[in-house]
Amino acid sequence: MTNTETKKSTSRRDWFAGSAALLGAGAITSILARAQTGTGSVTNDINILNFALRLENLESTFYSQGLATFAPRDFQNSVTVQRIGGTKIGANIVPYLSAIGQHEQDHVTKLIQTITALGGTPQPVDCYNFGFKTADDFLQIAQALENTGVQAYDGAIAALQNPNLQTTAATIATVEARHASFLNLLNLSLPFPTPFDTTQTMTQVLATAGQYLTTGCTPKPIQLTYAQAGPTKHAIITTNQSTVKLDASKSTSANGQPLTYLWNQDLGSPLAAIINLTFPQATAILMGGPGEYSIALKVVDSFGNADQDVIKIIYQP
Repeated sequence: MTNTETKKSTSRRDWFAGSAALLGAGAITSILARAQTGTGSVTNDINILNFALRLENLESTFYSQGLATFAPRDFQNSVTVQRIGGTKIGANIVPYLSAIGQHEQDHVTKLIQTITALGGTPQPVDCYNFGFKTADDFLQIAQALENTGVQAYDGAIAALQNPNLQTTAATIATVEARHASFLNLLNLSLPFPTPFDTTQTMTQVLATAGQYLTTGCTPKPIQLTYAQAGPTKHAIITTNQSTVKLDASKSTSANGQPLTYLWNQDLGSPLAAIINLTFPQATAILMGGPGEYSIALKVVDSFGNADQDVIKIIYQP
């Protein structure tokens, strides 16, 4: 065996040996045996992808909770933003954080689709307790999670056996690195601290991420089909136009097959007419004058899995 092969085998063992907290000792022993004998590569890859999914679910929930907890003014008045002054970064911090959160949700969707396509069962969503009390707390935790995510993917890429999955993981890792650089800069740390990133095993990753996992809640089920009615989930749009384009093109299904779309107006909001209500792109005509309109989207995949989203349109002519 060459030195390269030895290093790759050791990397895989490091990842498996560190994952008992995730999968259980019996499962690890079985997987390890198959990996070392050159069999069970699909099982190997599914378990690595599921660990990545666990991190992505944590990050996606983190951004969702943080952006729901803190108003834009909380970020603008934070010590973190005040230190960098009136820069473009500070002025656009909430849209930037929202974009990162959407990336994490997109990663969740991609991993679920990939794991399902491989015949695996996606990792259930955990219970979380992030413990942030201020916007500064949130930004510091975000920095730690994003940097850990980069190191986790670097470790995972070496452990994956399918070259196509290695490519998928690499395309996520580079995006996580951009997130980490932004959060580093925001927290006045060097955006690119080293010429080479350090890989982490599952145990090392859980040392950081595991402190935010808790028990005692009812985790939401894995969402195999995902509806998104606007630029983000549960989007709020302010407009001075009575005609608004609706776009559900970011909705996804786990099996990759086409979705069935249905737009409709939520009861209680001013009257709106929807054109092309069974297409991913539709048009809402706000006929009830100024006010807040709620437009609902339901998507259903070929297996009958469904999801819904609501977009709020604030019409101020």
